[in-house]
Amino acid sequence: MASRLYPLPSEEVHEIHGDAAFSDSHPEDPSLPYLAINMVMSLDGKVSAGGKSGSIGSPSDRETMRILRSKADAVMIGAGTLRAEKASLTSEGRRDPEPLAILVSSTLDFPIRNLLHAVKERTIILTSESAGNQNCGMLGEHAEVVRCKTNHSQGIASIDLAEALRNLKGAWGVNRILLEGGPTLNHGLISDGLVSELFLTISPKILGGTSNESIGIVNGQTPDIGVDPKLVSIHESIGEVFLRHKISNALLPTLNPLSFR
Repeated sequence: MASRLYPLPSEEVHEIHGDAAFSDSHPEDPSLPYLAINMVMSLDGKVSAGGKSGSIGSPSDRETMRILRSKADAVMIGAGTLRAEKASLTSEGRRDPEPLAILVSSTLDFPIRNLLHAVKERTIILTSESAGNQNCGMLGEHAEVVRCKTNHSQGIASIDLAEALRNLKGAWGVNRILLEGGPTLNHGLISDGLVSELFLTISPKILGGTSNESIGIVNGQTPDIGVDPKLVSIHESIGEVFLRHKISNALLPTLNPLSFR
């Protein structure tokens, strides 16, 4: 049985984050969906072991992920996550219909076969205007490929994340998104002031690794925007700690998109 440790008093709960409720839009811009991040990391701050994150969390973390997915209209990941390991973005039966699966990639260079249980009508790929047509055609057999407004800097095409999210809300009715990484996509969305909440599981493991293979939940330079997380709750289950933070910040007038290859 899990316990909620904060706010006081401590009490046993049936579901971790079962009482979480997402708004229908970004608190500072109603044209944007509400975006929450859910990640798991080790005690030494790593989000992957051998390039994969699936082995870090416990069954309790997996169940918490299902609970959060059931509260979202869509689950989003970056292409790097799908290149590293096979993934399913469903709530595993907790939500009907299942949330949309959204993949973000500027280049369309990832194996769609790694997305398990994908349904074409409920799978969306966000890509740049300059992505290759050959990959686009192949991926289009398995998903709706959406070319997004693109920014170019130093020869690198970058998806305009805010416009992409507005399109998801306006065209597909996506009001609530659960983002599950990777760290580069997390960085881009946080830097653009688009993230409103962070759920973080801390697993009682020490993974180590070299600097090239060991990264945290955010990978990139310090955001120009001020990020002010506020602790909402702490849960604990068999040594694993589950944190929930609300994030407040001001939207940047000029967005600083990154490349998600």
